[in-house]
Amino acid sequence: MQSSEKILLADDSQAIRTLVSEVLVDAGYTVIEAQDGQEAIEKTYKENPDLLILDYEMPRKTGFDVVKEVRSRTGYLHTPIIIFTAVTDKATKMEGLNLDIDEYLSKPADVDEIVARVKLLLKRNKQKMYSNPLTHLPGNPSIQTTLEQAITSGKKFAVLYCDLNNFKSFNDKYGFDAGDHVLKTQAQIIVKAAENIPDSFVGHIGGDDFIVVCPFEYAETVAKEITTQTDRISPSFYSEEDRKNGYMLSENRQGKLEKFPLLAIGIGVVHNNHAPLTSITQISELGASLKSLAKQHWGSDYEMDKR
Repeated sequence: MQSSEKILLADDSQAIRTLVSEVLVDAGYTVIEAQDGQEAIEKTYKENPDLLILDYEMPRKTGFDVVKEVRSRTGYLHTPIIIFTAVTDKATKMEGLNLDIDEYLSKPADVDEIVARVKLLLKRNKQKMYSNPLTHLPGNPSIQTTLEQAITSGKKFAVLYCDLNNFKSFNDKYGFDAGDHVLKTQAQIIVKAAENIPDSFVGHIGGDDFIVVCPFEYAETVAKEITTQTDRISPSFYSEEDRKNGYMLSENRQGKLEKFPLLAIGIGVVHNNHAPLTSITQISELGASLKSLAKQHWGSDYEMDKR
């Protein structure tokens, strides 16, 4: 069964194209061949491959010429590129690095190494594209996959929906840079709370919403650690006056000054220990309901699923 991932292979040697193409097809990839640099550019724009393998020296346009051209297009800034080359001098390799080439493979290339490099680069690129740009935590595609796997695993698991309280009012008063600092710090707190838990997963849904998936028996421990550390660090984000007061003054949605408590976190803990979880929609709705209950308390708190 072929993968949906496409590899563009450009080399003026028919023998090399045949050898490498067969290896990649056997590994499950779809391969598009090009016999020179100009054809490589044309087929890149037509086929939109997931990775490019380019010979350094080709007719019409070199491998570096192809890289310069495709990297000039926004849609290909992150496409992984491998260069085949028999040239080993430092100046050439430095030029390639400046062009944002991901890997060099020396000719004659070992076929097992080619497949290994392709797999690694595609995996890294997928993780990079699916991660939140601010916190670098996995985003919604990875979250969805993780939840689907948990549902079908047959194991006892829990999902912690984490949402910061009073984040909008904080952002309005202290600005977006301060808000980004809060989100990065909160991500670190959540990651640290779950990092030693086997089979745990931390994701960033977006904004000030995070998610943890872990075995059920660890859920409450993780929730307690997140709430404790959030309350411990929260005052440090504020001015001395706001810390002293224990609240801040900021405009509400009606444009009037209002007292807002310091940042805290509300966590809804959904699990299948007593009742089954059968869909992502069910988990999401339960999580939102429990999270709302937790956010009603002063300071950080969590609510466990009591179905």
